[in-house]
Amino acid sequence: MGALSGMVSIVLVVALAVLAFSVLAGRLAGTPVTMPMLFTTAGLLLGPTVLDVVRLDVEDEVVSVLAEATLVLVLFTDASRLDLRTVVREHSLALRLLLIGLPAAVLIGTGVGWLLLPSMPLIALALLAATLAPTDAALGQSFVESPSVPQRIRQTLNVESGLNDGLVVPFVVILIDVALAQTDTAAGYVVLLAQIVGLGVLVGGLTGWLGGRLLGWAHERSWTTAPSLRLGVVAVAGCSYAAAELMGGNGFVSAFVAGAVLGATPRPVLEHTTTFAQSEGQLLTLLTFLLFGGAIASDLVADLDPGHLIYALASLLVVRMLATTVALLGSGVSAPTVLYVGWAGPRGLASIVYAVLVVTTAGLPMSEEIFVIAGWTILLSVYLHGLSAAWISRRYGDRVSQAPKDRPEHRSISLLPLRLQRAEHRSR
Repeated sequence: MGALSGMVSIVLVVALAVLAFSVLAGRLAGTPVTMPMLFTTAGLLLGPTVLDVVRLDVEDEVVSVLAEATLVLVLFTDASRLDLRTVVREHSLALRLLLIGLPAAVLIGTGVGWLLLPSMPLIALALLAATLAPTDAALGQSFVESPSVPQRIRQTLNVESGLNDGLVVPFVVILIDVALAQTDTAAGYVVLLAQIVGLGVLVGGLTGWLGGRLLGWAHERSWTTAPSLRLGVVAVAGCSYAAAELMGGNGFVSAFVAGAVLGATPRPVLEHTTTFAQSEGQLLTLLTFLLFGGAIASDLVADLDPGHLIYALASLLVVRMLATTVALLGSGVSAPTVLYVGWAGPRGLASIVYAVLVVTTAGLPMSEEIFVIAGWTILLSVYLHGLSAAWISRRYGDRVSQAPKDRPEHRSISLLPLRLQRAEHRSR
């Protein structure tokens, strides 16, 4: 009876959260209070530390399944909405952040951890840094939607957050393998990387191509309806993840590649991936923050370690800033732009998923410490980035608007391929 009562409480909390999302989404737009902040706070209040309405352990399947499923769908829909040819041709700043800044964040985060957390092994510090390397699109929404920020910078942040959570997967998986000492030769790691990435790309590409063609074929013959087509798109994402995991590949890589391939399918199918990302996908992300507040953040608040808090602040204020500076050297952008982009890198959904993956991996050294420090970083990011985004964006916009119009920040770019611009317009 107790277990049933607990499950009913969770259902009630989720239902109330959905209702709050429906009522407040438009009202909170443009204010310092973000939806992730609201849902995380609700989780904190409802968790065992305060009201004790919802009791969830971080290793509970409800938490891990929801977090992983949400990341799969976010990776899939983000990839489907980005034309990679446009990214390579137009978004040089985003490519710098992805190809230089992401590895730099892992290296710098490891170095900062070596200075601040000397009791932790180097491999554990590297895994912690990789867990915190990706940025979050949901928390960064206030940055990428601010009209005072130049279009190119907003798109740079949008592209970066849409791609880096998938690109960091090999780092996390390889580092977990190193920590567990499961592979002991360089050739073994090459094989492991090929398995993770190769099978993920192969299965994701095939699933995305077949699923997109099947849905497009059915739509042309009026066999589908709008709701069923949306469900079909979600099913393609699930198939790509599950098939890759069953074959020994990485499901997150597979979901990302499947989304990118499905993005080349006929426009009616693409419209439904965009519609999903703006509705159900956003809601799933917010529910993950709700469970983060209830199942993870409550424990962090109850057991505070100053060393963990110092590293969390350093990750937000130092690691990301230094990595961004390294990535943007020689790009021609101004110092205010480097600082703004460096701050506009909140940690969220991907870091939650990777932290849960770390703590639930049996036999992984220092997994609890990695999880706690990552949790503190995410918790601080939810509030610090949420409260500061609108104000900092306005200040930066005022500053950069006074710069000459030939500066790289003001260069015009192609936002999206034509088919996607139309799809997004029609979905509003």
